[in-house]
Amino acid sequence: MANRRMINSDLFSDDVFMELNDITRLTWIGLIVMSADDQGRLQDNELLIKSQIFPMDNKTPIKIKNALDILEQNEMIHRYQKDGKKLIQIVNWWKHQSPSWASGSNYPAPDGWVDREKYHATGNKVVTTNWDTQGGFSDLHSTLHSTLHSTLPTGVSRLIDESEVKNTIKSENTLESEYTYEDTRASETPNGGTCTYSDKLTSLCNIYKDKTGKLDTKDAEMLKDLSTAYGVPDINNAIDHMTAHTDRPNGAYLRKILDGWYQEKKIRKVYA
Repeated sequence: MANRRMINSDLFSDDVFMELNDITRLTWIGLIVMSADDQGRLQDNELLIKSQIFPMDNKTPIKIKNALDILEQNEMIHRYQKDGKKLIQIVNWWKHQSPSWASGSNYPAPDGWVDREKYHATGNKVVTTNWDTQGGFSDLHSTLHSTLHSTLPTGVSRLIDESEVKNTIKSENTLESEYTYEDTRASETPNGGTCTYSDKLTSLCNIYKDKTGKLDTKDAEMLKDLSTAYGVPDINNAIDHMTAHTDRPNGAYLRKILDGWYQEKKIRKVYA
C-alpha cells in the first residue's frame, strides 16, 4: 500500500464536506489515508475501520457506522458485496489520487469499476494494467445505458454516444431478452394490468424527476436496480419521504429508506 495519499486542498471549502459532522469528516480522511488500499477499496466493517482510524479514541462502532452511512448518502463511498464480503469503494479515488505506483487490491472491484495497477513483479518486471486510463467507475458500467436511450423521459442527459454503446456492450437484441419481463402485480401498474420493464422504469423515472427536480443516468440506473426488489408504490412513497427530509436527494438515501422499511415489515411479521 502506498504510504502517501492525496488530500485535495479544496476539501475544507467543499460544500458537502463542510456540512458533515466532525467524526464523519475524520472518518472520510481516515478512509483515504489509513483504510483504503491502492485501488481505494476496503472492508465495510466499522470495528476494523475504528481500529485503523481511531485506535486510541473511545468511539463506539455505531458512530463509525453512522459516519459511513452519511458518506454513502452523499455518494462519497459505494458499498457492495462480493465473494461473501461487505466492501467499500471510494467513488472518486482516481480523480484525486496520482501515485507513481499502485498495487492490486485484495478485494474484488464493484461492477463497472476500472482498477489502475503499476507494480514490480518477479524478475524486476514492471506490470501495468489500465495505467494509461482514467480508472474508476465507467459510464458503461451498466448495460442499462443502452436501454435508457429509449425509456428515459425527454430532457435526461445522455452521458455517452449511442454508437459508443453499441461498440462496447451487449447487442440490443440481447438486452431486450435479458431485461424485458412482465410485472403481474396489477396494483403496481398504471392501468391495472401487466407491463414491461421499460414501462415500469419510465414510470419511476418520471416520478423521480417530478419530485426531486433532477434525473441523470446514474439516478435511472438506481431506479432500475430498486425496481427489481420493490414495487412502484413503495418507491414512490420513499421518494416522498426522502424529499421531505433532505435537500440533496440521491440513490443511496432512497435505498436506505426502502431497506429500512423492508426490515421493519419483517420484524412486524415475526412479532405479529
